[in-house]
Amino acid sequence: MSEKFEEYIDILIKLEPAFRRAGDLALELRSTTLKCNKSETGVPAADMVTEADLAVQEAILTEFIKTKLIECQLIAEEDTQSVAKFKGTNGLVLTLDPIDGTIFYASDKRFFSIIVCLHDGKSLLYCFCFYPTVNWARRITRNKIKDFGVLPKVRTRVGLDLSRIIAVSKGEPNKVAPEIYDKLIKEGYNFLPYSEISDEAGTCILLYTNQAAGYFTNYPSAYDGLCALYYGQVLKYQIYSDIDISKSVDGAHGKYYPGWYLVLRK
Repeated sequence: MSEKFEEYIDILIKLEPAFRRAGDLALELRSTTLKCNKSETGVPAADMVTEADLAVQEAILTEFIKTKLIECQLIAEEDTQSVAKFKGTNGLVLTLDPIDGTIFYASDKRFFSIIVCLHDGKSLLYCFCFYPTVNWARRITRNKIKDFGVLPKVRTRVGLDLSRIIAVSKGEPNKVAPEIYDKLIKEGYNFLPYSEISDEAGTCILLYTNQAAGYFTNYPSAYDGLCALYYGQVLKYQIYSDIDISKSVDGAHGKYYPGWYLVLRK
């Protein structure tokens, strides 16, 4: 890793208290925030936005702008006033999901998070996820993982053998990766959408907490969709992928990276 990249990673690490404060802000606003739809795709998890999403994003971007991070290309989920200030001149891509899991946030469930990532279009360099309700955070960088707080446990549906379940974030693995799908089915794995595993959390946290055998996603969101991949790479899990993070693409649910990936804990 070049010294140039190290400098930006160090800045992000120093800003982590600000990310936590933004999470606390989300908690403060939870009972009063207004909810609306930013799009009409028919997918509630993608369409919903709250005033808290916007306030949390601006709180974090305000801190970014005070540093050399303003030189990065920014991919932020919401269209707030500070987004246009980022220059995109240093070859690095900074991504922000101010409230990942807005649908869980708005329905008073536990597992929403603030997610900040950095990559160079080829390799992932930094990821920080903070879950304010359970006061747990995870930093992934420099091929190391550091947790802050006690690893939480997600409530899951009774009767599932999670050791053989691959949680599906989105997409149809049997269609986009049929050979891998068939291979893993023959090995005794089962693919289930997160909604059939838990009603309080999305997919990534199930892998993070070692409650699922794997994670699959197609066309991952550019704001938060690479965390599981980075986690699996650092831990040297089995990775199947044709993902391309060199350029994000505009889609009905926001920006995404073309391709798919599957992380298997083995």
